Amino acid sequence: RGSSPYLAALECFCDNVHLTTVQADGVIFSTPTGSTAYSMAAGGSVVHPAVPAILVTPICPHVLSFRSMVFPDHVVLRCYVPKDARSE
Repeated sequence: RGSSPYLAALECFCDNVHLTTVQADGVIFSTPTGSTAYSMAAGGSVVHPAVPAILVTPICPHVLSFRSMVFPDHVVLRCYVPKDARSE
């Protein structure tokens, strides 16, 4: 985010399908084992370790309707900062 005082804007994709544009302090990607640490502290779900999944949890999201998402472990998740969201 550079010297910009605004929230980070992140484009998130699942298997090259656009999911959402996240405006938040950041995003946590975690395994079920990691779901009980930072992800849970940020409001994410707790997932049993035997479940083959990946959790995506926003950190302090700007929109309260954006909650933690659970994906199967075989998908490809990608998040990036778009060029127009970067500071000079």
